[in-house]
Amino acid sequence: MDIELVVIDLDGTLVKSDLSVGERTIAAVERTRKIGVEITFATGRMVSASKKYAEILSINLPMIALNGAIVQQHNNGSPIFHRKIEENIFLKILPIIKDSSGAVTIVFGDDAFGWNIDDFTKKRLSSWIVDIKEISPREISAEPTIVMVAGEEKSVRETAEKIFALEIANLEAFLFPSIRYYPMWYMEIRAGGVDKGLGVRALRKNLGLKKEKILVIGDYLNDLPMFAESGISAAVSNAHEDVIKAADYVSPLSCDQDAVADILENVVLG
Repeated sequence: MDIELVVIDLDGTLVKSDLSVGERTIAAVERTRKIGVEITFATGRMVSASKKYAEILSINLPMIALNGAIVQQHNNGSPIFHRKIEENIFLKILPIIKDSSGAVTIVFGDDAFGWNIDDFTKKRLSSWIVDIKEISPREISAEPTIVMVAGEEKSVRETAEKIFALEIANLEAFLFPSIRYYPMWYMEIRAGGVDKGLGVRALRKNLGLKKEKILVIGDYLNDLPMFAESGISAAVSNAHEDVIKAADYVSPLSCDQDAVADILENVVLG
């Protein structure tokens, strides 16, 4: 199969536990690009939170950020795709968000604002959400890209359950524990239908590629939607068991062992 585009998840896949990228992976990415195969990212991070990895690997394509809600280059170019939470929907959840005791972050494209955010929480969010500007809930605008609530499980779960109870159409809300900073919990809210698969589809159409020409690499459940938008999917050995079951190729290596290099060497370069 002739691959023309590789889409790689960042945390737990490309990026090691110490937030670095291995030399073997950097070399494999360079070799892959030299044979004419383009590479980009699909991540839950903001674009600006992914910029350093784009620069390390000389990635110039638009990246899929905020779990598919926005597709944009890291050099502040205009988004080629941006799906926001509709104003009327956001206004329904805003009273619940205002009353939450969790740390609330509202992201508009590549700008973040929030309240109830102490230094402890801000530091732990900084890998994904950068430069959070503290504001009052009264100052917030409508139509954000995503909303995130972080903190101890009880406060985040209480906020999530109130939003789930509204049963709002065209809204996605996900409650999950932090992998890196457990027992911290998160709730992420996106527009209905937004996931990494939607982002891959938007990028593919922009580039004029068939999905059969795309390789995607991931490790967690939020990567599964992009598996359906690819010709071949791959997982690292530390991936969630459901991701491993769904992948066409599973590396015997983890993210800390340059699994992405192994995948590129076997699936693309080999």
